[in-house]
Amino acid sequence: MFIVLMLPQLSRGVSALLGPALVIAGLSIACEKVPLLAPTGSTLTLTAAINALSTNASTEIIAQVLEAAGTPPHSGTHITFTTTLGSIEPAEASTDVNGRAVVRFSAGSANGVATIRASSGGATIETDGAVVIAVGTAAVGAVIVTANPATVPSLGGSTTIAANALDINGNPLSSAPVTFSTTTGSLSRSLAVTNENGVATSILTTAQEATVTASVGVFRSAQPAPGGGDENGGSGGAGTAMVSGTVTVTVLAAPTITITPPAEPPSEGLPSSFTFEVSVPDNGSAVRSLIVDWGDGIVQDLGAITGSQTVSHVYDSDDTFVITATVEDASGTTTSVSTSVTVVPVAQPTVLVTPSPQTVRVNEPVNFNIQITVPPGIGVVSTTINFGDGTSSQLGGASSANVPHAYAATGIFTVTVTVTDTASQVTQGTTVVSVVP
Repeated sequence: MFIVLMLPQLSRGVSALLGPALVIAGLSIACEKVPLLAPTGSTLTLTAAINALSTNASTEIIAQVLEAAGTPPHSGTHITFTTTLGSIEPAEASTDVNGRAVVRFSAGSANGVATIRASSGGATIETDGAVVIAVGTAAVGAVIVTANPATVPSLGGSTTIAANALDINGNPLSSAPVTFSTTTGSLSRSLAVTNENGVATSILTTAQEATVTASVGVFRSAQPAPGGGDENGGSGGAGTAMVSGTVTVTVLAAPTITITPPAEPPSEGLPSSFTFEVSVPDNGSAVRSLIVDWGDGIVQDLGAITGSQTVSHVYDSDDTFVITATVEDASGTTTSVSTSVTVVPVAQPTVLVTPSPQTVRVNEPVNFNIQITVPPGIGVVSTTINFGDGTSSQLGGASSANVPHAYAATGIFTVTVTVTDTASQVTQGTTVVSVVP
């Protein structure tokens, strides 16, 4: 390097004295402008705190220079950094008294693998010794997929699918695109980006069992990008770096219910027994309630019935009614069944009165045998016998009796037995007695 100094005109003696000194000073200034580089035989080592980063994240890169003797070089030794992905700030740095230079690697928004190298004089880091940092989806190590809730009602429903992306060190991977797919049903979105906690979500709506897959990763091309590495910024070869996780959403089976009416048609005004059978499948929820609409304006809540239960009901009129039973489980799933029942008018009792003998003399006793037959479910409230001669006798609620009576006058008398039953029906039975002198 040559330096030309322009000096004002001085005396020849002064020039002779100052000239050599000025030349030496100029050469010293010029040498300070040449960067210091690592001497021949020095070693250069690169280290990073982590080997995986989310996109747009950063980390420190530390370069250590040691001379052949194992001592640090002169402070201010110049080091140049390069990366295949992202950026280094600053790209050139100088060592401290310990031979260390610290820079920051910024991943940027691209996904891939960053290979970071450095050089200083004769000390150069190529492939061996380079710091390799996986960025974004290239750093994915696992994808954990969950569903909340894990089951939907039998008629269909929605559940939130959460994909938790972790890097190769088990840390949350933020800003990573996640692809969702399902075997059945529909998803609110097939592509989502993880948040700061490494979680991306989508809503699944289905009425059938579905398996949802969440995938994170990149595809590495077989064609190397200019300058080395692959076109995704990585240093690896071709192939996929895709990591997936799955979750299965099941569908709750609905409870079943059957209604069994009484074997004989129900009678108007009389209680009849109906049997309700509720079954819960293995993959079903517990029963919450069983509601019965009897079809006559009466609705009854039988509660959380499981298994068989017999319930009595009274219809006030003879007609055909539709009974509807609705069972609801804890998930809100409902099942309804219906059956019809015909209510018949209530059958009346039969009253039989038999005199013995049928022809008697005055003041001789006649024995009246009374037999009352009532339909099932009906009882006798009161029985009265009218002898036809102006006298009668109360027999209470008896359904059979032997009643003696003597007539004081001759004639033909009609004897009437009146029965009132529990259905408020009045039934009569009659016979005739002849009384002779």
